[in-house]
Amino acid sequence: MINIKKIITSVIYTILITLISLIFTSILYYFNITSDKLNKVLIYLTSIISMFTGSLILSKYTKKRGIACGSLYFTGWFVLLILLSLVFKTDFNLSMFIYFVILLIFSMLGGIIGKNFIEEKNSTN
Repeated sequence: MINIKKIITSVIYTILITLISLIFTSILYYFNITSDKLNKVLIYLTSIISMFTGSLILSKYTKKRGIACGSLYFTGWFVLLILLSLVFKTDFNLSMFIYFVILLIFSMLGGIIGKNFIEEKNSTN
C-alpha cells in the first residue's frame, strides 16, 4: 500500500516544478528572449520534466514495479488533464494524443529509474 503522504509529496514536486518553470518561461517570453516556437517547446519540456520527476519520486516509495508506478501516476494526471480540457472545451486532436503518449513514456521512465535507484542503493548496503 502506498502512503498518502508520499503521493502528495510527488504531486507537490510535480506542481512546483511546473509552476516555477512556467513562470520562468513566461518571463523569458515577456521580455522577447524566446520566440513562440521556442516557448511552446519549453512548455512541453516543462510538463515532461515535471511528470518524470513526480513519477521518479513516487516510485522510490512503492513496492510496485517502476513501469506500473509510472503508469498509475500518469493515469491520475491524465484524468485531471482530460477533465480540464473538457472544462475549457479544448479539442482532442492528434498532437494532444502524441503529447499524452510522450508524457506516459516519460512517466514510466521516471518510475523505472526511481525504482532502479532504490534497488541499486539497497544492493550496495
